[in-house]
Amino acid sequence: MHRRPLVVLLVLVVAQVFLCGCTSSGPQDFSVSSSYTLHITTDTRIENVTLLVPIPARGDLPAIGHDPISDAFYANRFPEHITPAIVPIDGQYYLRLTAPFLSPAEPVRVNYENYTSLAGDFRPEIVPQMVETRYPFGNESLFLPKQNLALTAGSPEAVETRGINPGCRYSYTIPVYAYCENGSRIEVYSTIWGRNGWVEQFDAGALNQYSDRYHLVITGEPQGWMAADGVMTAGEGIYREWQLNASTTSGSGE
Repeated sequence: MHRRPLVVLLVLVVAQVFLCGCTSSGPQDFSVSSSYTLHITTDTRIENVTLLVPIPARGDLPAIGHDPISDAFYANRFPEHITPAIVPIDGQYYLRLTAPFLSPAEPVRVNYENYTSLAGDFRPEIVPQMVETRYPFGNESLFLPKQNLALTAGSPEAVETRGINPGCRYSYTIPVYAYCENGSRIEVYSTIWGRNGWVEQFDAGALNQYSDRYHLVITGEPQGWMAADGVMTAGEGIYREWQLNASTTSGSGE
């Protein structure tokens, strides 16, 4: 009769030791990733095309994350009749696309992603290598120049360490140049994502991120600069004290 309470107590002790071991392990399996997409489509065949579209820039140079963007980056990403070139305009960099024609059968598509594993277990030196998802301005890759920039929701300082943060949102406009003949409808859409990921207790995945995107629909025969609508979000996802205590002025890997 006295053995049953002892057995129950032993089971509880073993369970507590197991749970303590799980909860004290801390975050692990850290990773960072950056992605960039550019999609340009047209409803009908258009001719004598010249487009100038914003590309990711980090600091003063074209880059997605720590990967520089050059003419070679765009090599072999487009149909042979499209000629890409990176050109500086008013202190910013644009991708210039020239082509005798664009057709619905061959849309312009760039899809790039870089994934980097940082470490298995948490170490303080990991944090400076992570993407600065709360404060991407001046730290991470963004589309520039951002005109009419306005905070429309949230605040970068309003970050909680419990639950999932909705982040803050900014609206802006950005110049895009387009010229073509026989135009009907052209759609330009481009995105940047920067993410941090890790695993917490009981193998629960966690991440936080920032994103930047612009979108423009052109009708008729464009012959000049137009304003695309842009949206940037920052501070979205899960944050913990060990990340919030890091510097907000040093970007990933700096």
